[in-house]
Amino acid sequence: MIFLSFFMGLMNAAATSALFDTTGLIEQALDEPTKITLETVKLVDAIQAVTEQTGVRIVMSAEVMGLVPQGAETVIQKVDIARVPLREGLTRLFAPLGMDWRVREDGVEVIPKEAIACLGRAPTWGELQLLSELAATSPGLDEAALGRLQSKVQFQVPETGGTWLTLSAAIRSVGAGPGDEVLTAACNKLGWAWCLSGERLLITSIGEHVRRRLQQPVSLRMNNRPLFDVLSAVSGSAGVPVRVEPGTLTTLPINLQRNFSLNVQQQSVEQVLDSIAAYTGLGYMVGPDGVMFYRPELRGGGESRAMEPAAAQTATPSSSNPYVGKVVVPLPDGRSMEWLIRASELPEDLRQMREQDIQEVIDALRRKAAQTSQRP
Repeated sequence: MIFLSFFMGLMNAAATSALFDTTGLIEQALDEPTKITLETVKLVDAIQAVTEQTGVRIVMSAEVMGLVPQGAETVIQKVDIARVPLREGLTRLFAPLGMDWRVREDGVEVIPKEAIACLGRAPTWGELQLLSELAATSPGLDEAALGRLQSKVQFQVPETGGTWLTLSAAIRSVGAGPGDEVLTAACNKLGWAWCLSGERLLITSIGEHVRRRLQQPVSLRMNNRPLFDVLSAVSGSAGVPVRVEPGTLTTLPINLQRNFSLNVQQQSVEQVLDSIAAYTGLGYMVGPDGVMFYRPELRGGGESRAMEPAAAQTATPSSSNPYVGKVVVPLPDGRSMEWLIRASELPEDLRQMREQDIQEVIDALRRKAAQTSQRP
């Protein structure tokens, strides 16, 4: 037993050393100058070329690739990264696309900047141009740049007056740095956040910013995993904390706690959260601190029925009494509470209206199918 413990210790130490060595080699490669010029090449091919010529694996997931205007088909007109360190070359390549990058144990991972991630969609080229222009300025030190920034800012925060004065003072206090990073630091000081919005930089509460993040698409495949692990995976994919009130999970059936399946492809985080809520009977709140799941009946929400877990692509609430809507109730502190509505909870007139709308859609689809089948 002592020998086994000693052997396992050596194995763990070797694994840690290998990880350190791998990361060290990547960092060393990032400092080496490249001999690469990219011109009129698709983004996916540009990544492949950099990987092949430098030996550093560049990873850009399908979800992140989807946050570029034309995705993998986006054409890089010209990026000259020859005779500069690879780390600078990667920034030249990805920054104009609203992307950043970070070193991980097996290579370099491309990730969206916060201003892109909060959109929940791919930015327009105009929005990317606005972000690039902001990053190229120093509003914390340059009064002219600060003045130009004012014309681009649009506020959606509770404050009624002195908003720009408050923000500009916070920007000056941050001082040196690229404009986008300075704006982020200034908003953080004030409990605000910002996001691209067409030709404007939208300043919002952190709660609203979190809600925007929930619109971004994610893909997850987890079968028969603890519900806690599933929630953690959703949190990691969304970049938003997803937590559960103490004691909440223990109120669920054991099989629901231990064996939960979630299979989603390019669904918004909000849709994923709704699916989890529907199958567990839990409610959730969205606020500045992220997402919090809770037991509705413990908050005066009446009895809630926990349902068996199922894969999300086939998951629907009980066919006899499905969820048909959601009510979002804003709270005074900027958070919001969300309630799922079952068909049985609708008034009779609204239930009939819903059924009529569904029937009209079905009839239209049948007519279209019949027309298609009659074509030669």
